[in-house]
Amino acid sequence: MALRAAYAGRANEGTLVAASAHGRLYIVYASGRDVVVYAEDGRLVQLLSDPRICDSITHLAASSSGGRLAAVCGARVVVLDPAPYGQERDGGLQVPEARWAYAAHADVEAAADGLEISACAWLGEDRLVLGVGSMLHLLECAGGSWAESRLWGSGSRVDAIAPAPTATKAGAGCPVFATVSLECRLVKVWQLAADRIRFQYVVHSDPVCDVCWRRGQDAGLVLYAITRGGGLYMWHADPLSDSARPPEAQHGIRFAMTGMLQLARHDSQGTRRLVAAGVKQHTETVTSDGDSDMTRPSDSVYAVYSDGSLDVWSEEEEDKEPLVLRDIWDGHREPIFHISTDPYSRRTATHSTEGELLIWDAVDSARGPLSISRKVALGGGQIRIIAWAPVKDEFIAATGERVCRLVYSADTEQWEPRGAGLPSMEPYDRVFTYPADADGAPCVYYISAVAMGARRIQTWAVGGPDDPIRLVGTTTLAQRFDRVARVMPVPHPFFSHDNIMATFDTGSGKLRIWGVRAEPEHRWFCSKEHRIPCLNVDMIRYNSIDKAAIVSTDASGVQTVTVWVFSSASRKSHYLPAGTIYPRRSSDRVREVRWHLAKYAQTYLGIQWDDHIDIYCQERNVDGGWLCAHTISASEFGPDMSIGSFSFTAAGDPTFSLGKQLRVHSQVLPGGRTLGNLAYDEHGQLPLVHPFVLTELMSWGKTEVVKRLIAMLYDYIQEVSGSGSQSVPLPLVSMRELLAADADADAGGPQQQQQQQQQPSRYAALLGAGLDGDALTMDADQPDFGRFSREKAEFVAEKLTEVKIRGLSPIDQARLLSIVGTISASQTKDQPIDSMGVRYLVKLQLLELENKRTQSGGELPYRELNWALHSRSQAILLQICLQRHAATGLTWESARRMGVCVWLSDVGALRAEVESLARNTFVSQGRDPSKCAIFYLALRKQRLLHGLWRTAHGHPEQAKMLAFLANDFGEARWRTAAAKNAYVLLSRQRHLDAATFFMLSGKLADAATVCITQLRDMQLAVAICRCYEGDAGPVLKALLWRHVLPDALRTQDRWLASLAFGLVHRYDLVLQALADDLSRLGGQLGIEAEASGYSAMNVLDTELLILYRSMLDYSPSSYRAPLVVQAELIAQTITIFECLGAPVMSLVVLEWWRRELFAVTKRAISSSAPPPAAAAAAAAAPPPVDSASSGVLDMSAFAAFPGLGAARPAPTAAAAAAAAAAAPAADPLASGMLSMDSFGSMFSGMALGGAPAQKRPCGSAAPPGRTAPAACPGPQRRADPAPETAAAAGDDGSLLAVEIEDTPVQRACRVALALQIAEFFVRSPAPGIDVAEEKRIVAEALRLPGSVFPAPAASSDAAQLEPTR
Repeated sequence: MALRAAYAGRANEGTLVAASAHGRLYIVYASGRDVVVYAEDGRLVQLLSDPRICDSITHLAASSSGGRLAAVCGARVVVLDPAPYGQERDGGLQVPEARWAYAAHADVEAAADGLEISACAWLGEDRLVLGVGSMLHLLECAGGSWAESRLWGSGSRVDAIAPAPTATKAGAGCPVFATVSLECRLVKVWQLAADRIRFQYVVHSDPVCDVCWRRGQDAGLVLYAITRGGGLYMWHADPLSDSARPPEAQHGIRFAMTGMLQLARHDSQGTRRLVAAGVKQHTETVTSDGDSDMTRPSDSVYAVYSDGSLDVWSEEEEDKEPLVLRDIWDGHREPIFHISTDPYSRRTATHSTEGELLIWDAVDSARGPLSISRKVALGGGQIRIIAWAPVKDEFIAATGERVCRLVYSADTEQWEPRGAGLPSMEPYDRVFTYPADADGAPCVYYISAVAMGARRIQTWAVGGPDDPIRLVGTTTLAQRFDRVARVMPVPHPFFSHDNIMATFDTGSGKLRIWGVRAEPEHRWFCSKEHRIPCLNVDMIRYNSIDKAAIVSTDASGVQTVTVWVFSSASRKSHYLPAGTIYPRRSSDRVREVRWHLAKYAQTYLGIQWDDHIDIYCQERNVDGGWLCAHTISASEFGPDMSIGSFSFTAAGDPTFSLGKQLRVHSQVLPGGRTLGNLAYDEHGQLPLVHPFVLTELMSWGKTEVVKRLIAMLYDYIQEVSGSGSQSVPLPLVSMRELLAADADADAGGPQQQQQQQQQPSRYAALLGAGLDGDALTMDADQPDFGRFSREKAEFVAEKLTEVKIRGLSPIDQARLLSIVGTISASQTKDQPIDSMGVRYLVKLQLLELENKRTQSGGELPYRELNWALHSRSQAILLQICLQRHAATGLTWESARRMGVCVWLSDVGALRAEVESLARNTFVSQGRDPSKCAIFYLALRKQRLLHGLWRTAHGHPEQAKMLAFLANDFGEARWRTAAAKNAYVLLSRQRHLDAATFFMLSGKLADAATVCITQLRDMQLAVAICRCYEGDAGPVLKALLWRHVLPDALRTQDRWLASLAFGLVHRYDLVLQALADDLSRLGGQLGIEAEASGYSAMNVLDTELLILYRSMLDYSPSSYRAPLVVQAELIAQTITIFECLGAPVMSLVVLEWWRRELFAVTKRAISSSAPPPAAAAAAAAAPPPVDSASSGVLDMSAFAAFPGLGAARPAPTAAAAAAAAAAAPAADPLASGMLSMDSFGSMFSGMALGGAPAQKRPCGSAAPPGRTAPAACPGPQRRADPAPETAAAAGDDGSLLAVEIEDTPVQRACRVALALQIAEFFVRSPAPGIDVAEEKRIVAEALRLPGSVFPAPAASSDAAQLEPTR
């Protein structure tokens, strides 16, 4: 990662020098007791410390040619000599670079007597001249030791010494130097001869603070004088020649002023004044109009100010300003312990250990952005807390006693307090700011101070620059917490008033996120509540898109960082573990954790450990994965360096401190990639032809999209194969096509499905939209067939082994090959397969590919068995499975891998296949009847098994088994004997043989129990039960209720639970298992099982919602999950899609749920139509309120929702009167009325017909004939008579204790989705795709304004981002 800037510490006043060593120019100054060395290009070279530098350095001098340094500390002068230091450069050349080290030191007696050394300069390489009071001391080096050789008086205090370059006309062979006395307008120029000392004066109009020399082009001298007023005077020096005298006797110099420049800016208070400067001439190469190179001299002026900051001015080309600002060196004199970056601007604040606060502003220069600091101080104590205001040029500073508002003044270029402080201020622990609700609000932003002990929050409203700050309320939180933090402040468009403050209670493990409402009064409420697993939490960092980094310590004392992604439509949220980051050493401790949110919603995570900083980018994983993009180690900068503080700038540049140094690194990583490009490659939207995206599109019924993508992939491969270019755009379709409603998406019940089977819909050409009865009949004569054909699919499958698809890894390309091959194999008229079956075949093909790659024998998970179980194409599905995945004969291993004995609904076909696999097992296992005996006994074919034992020659147990099987097991005694043998075999760990003997004894339940508890083979237990007694047998049901379902509840495995209910045809329970709380469902069914952990999102995945969607019309049950439960499932699915790098699919899910919600609404309202008499009475009454258009739905109309359609008892008169006087209920579901306005911009203004209605502004009157909702945007809360309010989260377990807003996905999440999708289209340009139009469609679908997208740069968005790799 490239270094953008390094600020090694603020310079000690008067210590700036320019040194030349080994052909290079260096800028050197002292900071405290350290010597800081920069290269001419602004790169930090060395930070030198030496124990013989016993005090703070007051003066620093450099020799003109050799680069020797003299550092004055107290009464001592320390000499530092440069030495070459090899460094690798481009081309592998070793270019020497200087590093300074201690050489000698000398103590000055006059300074030891109490007089300070006020100036120091080199005369040549072996002589030093010192100013001590009004005396000048000359030190010379002889034999490595330094001694005083001459002493004389100057007549006034010597504050600065400037030696002139040697071998010039003006010097005439004698050393020349100038001295300055502060507050004096005279510059004294000295000529030091062997036998005498000459001097003369150069007079200025202002007091001179520093002087310096350089050679002119004619070998003459040029004297630069810097005055207190910031003026730079240039004098040309010529010798006064006398031909009658020899050169050594010449004396006298004539000075002529050649120019004057105003060098610096100054404030009215005089806190930043120019105190010293230096000039260095160097030669630079320029290109003339004729393209020929030429050299010209160029001057650089180095100016140091009274506050220690340092500016570098340089000459530019002719016809421009003579001096322009080029570099700035600035910083603290003591180590930095805290860095705070302004999320709204380019400012950074740093705190030093001595209490100094610097605000760094980015300024533009000829070489790019630079940073200049301004010291901020308040009366009444040191500033210990700052909070950046969400407005320009303003922040809040807090001392131990008061909190003040500071505003930047452009006139004085300083931060100035505005007002006397916050009124009615109480003791506080945290202070933070946040914007007002909306445009036109009575204030600009709010300030809140939190007192943790009292759990009280004071809030003030801040208006315009001249408006007084007013206290708007004091809130006492009802919940305990022992940690409080500001949710990562972010600028528009990520900010949400639901994510302001985070509190954590260690005792209960509850992490609560608090928001604010300003109408009708300012109040706090708990917007989300997360109960995380039991952790010893040390630190929590919560960002604005519901991701948290939690630092915890385990029982062994090791600190880890766990990332959690939270998502919920109600306040009771779920979490998804998104990765755990472990330290390199068990002793490493976390010092700081920082989030950064890029403009397209990609997140970086920076973790500061003891001696290094790790910067992570999120990977595409459900169970978490964070890629360490870069590591910054303190050892890179020296053996004794340590990192003090760390943060990201608003632009995402890593910023950290090393002692006094403030270092800013760029986002460019080794190799040229940037953090932004790496984050997109690891977590951005996958290409639409990625196998995961194609599979999800198939599952959600986007058949036309899949057809077109495969056809476009055919064209892409042909173009790449023909041209050989990798710049061909990947297949891409517009968002309008992705979000288009499916014609068969509203398929109804079994009757409609039967009609659809007789007349295939136009979407039957590929994979269907759920369990709608569509058949996969791929006929090229169909009018909607388009450009897709089986021949094109086969061509794509063939070429995928030869052509590399950009953006796909080799394993992804192999998976794509499997998917396209499966689709191609399904394109025959006599093999109709519904979408459930195709999804199962795709997953089975991917499993076979993974098993071959890893050389393992993995089985299909329960999730995939559900697809085949509910498929209506099982006969063809079985045929394809046997042909493609059991070509050598079905064995139990292959049957268990495919799950055939579980999902095959036809018991007759199941028995036939079990008999076939029993026969194949007998042959493949060396004709051992014991390996297949359990299958024949399950088929009730004991005689056939007896015959197999007759052929088992050489088997050690043949004789015993023949004799035992010859008995009549219809008799009780032989069944008892078989059971006894089973128990003996159990004791010998022969579990399969024990299950076989239990079957022989007629104890099917015991045999199944052995299979599931000892063999851990649920499929074998289900197979023998179904073969022995069919699907309606009591043993199968008991097995599921006593073993399978408790295990599913204990592990929170929804797929296993839905599979168990599907086996007994309880489709209503299948739906409940997919959506409802499993523990509650188990309690309703009398199934006891203690969950192994919290009901977390990690037991959910995107396919749960797909199966629930498909089962809605398949199930004959009228069960529908409550609206809030559906919303939570939607929110969780969307969060997982975001983690997997498929935000486009999140938008597809959102659009489907919006249509599904209104479809349910229309069906519920039409089913509750009044009888004719009531209709006639209603016709005479006033027009009823259009509940959907008015924004209020009566939840009692949803008879399909349990508990919501139940009749409510009529209230008593007293209760009715009390209810009339009270405020509206805070729980909209409890009141039976759900305000559609509370769904925020997702559903506001949507009418029953599906067309959007005009959205009524907040606070406006309701349309005529309609009832206005109780509050806007959500239910209001009655104002208390006292100014203090109370905020409660409601621990009673209710789903909604506060108003639901922006559900099913909150605004911050929708903004992140919009930006990630926009980044995908910006990075993936394709013919026919208008990025601006795609952004408009995305914003409209997510009900967001177009302003959420970043403004395109002057060139284009695409120019700022790399294309998809």
